[in-house]
Amino acid sequence: MGLLKHSDVYWSFIGQCTQCGYCTGACTSLTNNDITLGGIARALLAAERKASTLEELRDNIMADESLVNAVRGCFFCTSCKNTCFAHNDVCDLIYHARVDFLNLGLIPREAYSSVMVDEEWDIFTAYRAIHGIGYADLTRHRAQEGAEAATDCDVAFFPGCSLAAYGPELTREIFETIDGFSEKATMLDSCCGSSLKSAGFFERAEALCDRNAVEIEQSGAKRLVCVCPGCANDMKAALSARGLDIEVVSLSAFLSENGFTPKRPLPETPLVFSKSCQDRDGRYLEETCGALGVDPETPAIFRGCCGAGGAVSAFAPERQAAQADSKLSFVPDGATVVSMCPTCTYTYAYRLMESPRDIQSKHYAELLFENQFDWDLTFAQLGGMWCGEYGAWLAQVFA
Repeated sequence: MGLLKHSDVYWSFIGQCTQCGYCTGACTSLTNNDITLGGIARALLAAERKASTLEELRDNIMADESLVNAVRGCFFCTSCKNTCFAHNDVCDLIYHARVDFLNLGLIPREAYSSVMVDEEWDIFTAYRAIHGIGYADLTRHRAQEGAEAATDCDVAFFPGCSLAAYGPELTREIFETIDGFSEKATMLDSCCGSSLKSAGFFERAEALCDRNAVEIEQSGAKRLVCVCPGCANDMKAALSARGLDIEVVSLSAFLSENGFTPKRPLPETPLVFSKSCQDRDGRYLEETCGALGVDPETPAIFRGCCGAGGAVSAFAPERQAAQADSKLSFVPDGATVVSMCPTCTYTYAYRLMESPRDIQSKHYAELLFENQFDWDLTFAQLGGMWCGEYGAWLAQVFA
């Protein structure tokens, strides 16, 4: 093995890349740095060839500003892959590059310390603990005081980090609905580990998903209902790797098949749908339109990352803001942007708080259920955590 842990991945990528350059035109990160995906792989291997020690390798990579910016500035939106004639897996390339960056100390701890979602404390669990948000009564597959772990559940609900933390009332309302359509439902208030992969902890992310898969298997559930396409993709892979015959379905599809009627009328404002990066084939968007009773050919739809992907905000926050602004530029004033992923909803809401416009940011679940996100309260509480009585503790935990 060379100095780069994943040099074999880069050699393989070079063998598949024709250097046509289409990916560069599809991605602002690549365009701004005038580099192709194949060029990233070549630059990493060139830095390795010129080095005899890890210190030299680190210096060589740091000296290549375009390489560093392209690897750390990737949103994992797959826009480049969608233009690639060879269908090269850009996420696989960048994920492994970030593993090598992490091993070389090129990703500082402060860039990921608050999103180590496989540990006891991360920004989501800390927020929930400080503000008294818990779901012990819903996680029936786990042993509780006075109740044994349930093994006869038929459906498991996976709300994801953002929804479980920042929309507790909405999370509970969704669970109660799923439970009503099931013999017995349970909930996994865990994470799919996407933030770990963004930081370069690829194996830890897979281990977290595998741990989730074990919990689902032990619960007895044969279906997993996911709110976010990204969570669904990661959990589907984990369940498949374990050889488990557990179906992963979107919340929208589950509701539609059970004859669910939305609890509130659609907004009177025009709807503009933000297609999630992780919704590769558009199936989640189509199923969401079906649950909402909207013709998928009718609303305006824009694609691409909201700016939250790839932990770019920890490297270049101005790029995240610019990416969010770019996506929101497709939304006319007076309209409602509807997101598939709760993190997208959060990102747009935060950007609209920083740079106000006459736009509403809604997650599709908010159009189906009574309870809503209260972003003004959430952002105030997130900020207050660091300067209030828990500030010193948080600083120590995430140091």
